[in-house]
Amino acid sequence: MTIFYDAVKASPIGIALEDLDGRPLYVNPALCSMLGFSEQEMLGKHCVELSPREDAEKDWMLFQQLRAGVIEHYSLEKRFLKQNGSVIWGRLNMSMLNHAGSPLVVAMVEDITPARESEERFRLVADAAPVMIWMSDPDSLCVYVNQRWLDFTGRTMEAELGNGWLEGIHSEDRQRCADAYFQAFARREPYTIEYRLRRHDGEYRWILDSAVPRFNQDGSFAGYICSAVDVTDRKRVEEALSTLGGRLIEAQEQERRHIARELHDDISQRLAMLSIELQQFVGLLSDSQGVLRERVHSLMSDVSKIAANVHGLSHQLHSSGLEAIGLVAAMRGFCREQAEQRDVDIDFIHTGVPDVLPQAVSLCLFRVLQEGLNNAVKHSGTRRFEVRLEKACDELRLTIRDWGVGFDPAIEMYKDGIGLISMRERVALVKGTMSLTSTPSGGTEITVCVPVR
Repeated sequence: MTIFYDAVKASPIGIALEDLDGRPLYVNPALCSMLGFSEQEMLGKHCVELSPREDAEKDWMLFQQLRAGVIEHYSLEKRFLKQNGSVIWGRLNMSMLNHAGSPLVVAMVEDITPARESEERFRLVADAAPVMIWMSDPDSLCVYVNQRWLDFTGRTMEAELGNGWLEGIHSEDRQRCADAYFQAFARREPYTIEYRLRRHDGEYRWILDSAVPRFNQDGSFAGYICSAVDVTDRKRVEEALSTLGGRLIEAQEQERRHIARELHDDISQRLAMLSIELQQFVGLLSDSQGVLRERVHSLMSDVSKIAANVHGLSHQLHSSGLEAIGLVAAMRGFCREQAEQRDVDIDFIHTGVPDVLPQAVSLCLFRVLQEGLNNAVKHSGTRRFEVRLEKACDELRLTIRDWGVGFDPAIEMYKDGIGLISMRERVALVKGTMSLTSTPSGGTEITVCVPVR
């Protein structure tokens, strides 16, 4: 027994032995020092006198349950009154001890004031932060959310703790969000995820949640701390910008069709009439007016060339053949026209292309061919080109290849590469990808892959 009392006396943890009425029979020096009382002063105190007034009733109820055998022991973090009237935080463990047939209550108190003060400072900072913050424990359960989170959701702290925070996530995002959280939790890795969270007014808002693991001083895993911000407005801007490109391209196509119709139905017709009038004028000339006759014939030839160019331009602006005869035939015709007009060799190869394709896909690939092949013929410095249109699995692949002078794609994109930017935007609108490989003197290859089913 002497060894027991010596150990209790030397313990750095505050210890008291109390009778069943809650009056101390023994207190060790650590408890006296912790609360600032002498041993005699402590022995004259009832246990509830060491609690703030607002905690005393709850503390006494727990003591009575322990005394009655309803509970065998209990542990909690609570406040203690010091001799000078100040308050400290302690972790209290209470249990029953049978000594020589006489039941006693053992109270053990650990001073956790520094930790609680640090926690309180954290909570003050967290509540003042301009973002929502929540924390989890090593068991993946939420143990804290800051005031901004509560203000956003309109729920109580108790409702959010545990797995309650998942209840506010949109049903379509909940499983995805939970999977990402628990997978990252198992790996102890940071993660970032976007999901929709119900606001206090019932509106679902997009939240960007970024979380990092926490570790104790001994290196053990302590859970996660997460910050969340409302990114709904940003996502709306991104969505507006993502559709802006499509609307601009559609407006461009409408303008192309309008100009093509004007060229075909107006300018081409006027040139045809001018050619007929020049033909009639030649018939009025006498044989003695040979010089004038040759001049008119030269003008007729020029008018014919202009008419052909106008017709070709109209066809490039709006290929009616694309809708009438399909993508393969329209591409083959375009390559043939380019080869004849530019005096170059263009090999067009196609494999397994479906007869019916979505109009958006056909138009996208045809415009890429026009832009890419025109650029190649104009800038490559070579006369040999290859165009491949192939179906592989669930995608169409268009490849435009030349063996010319090549260029630096990064520089060209920002210097003269408006056409390249336009092609990339078109391809993105049909969920495709585009790659460009080119090196000086090494030729250029443009590859576009578009999903089709």
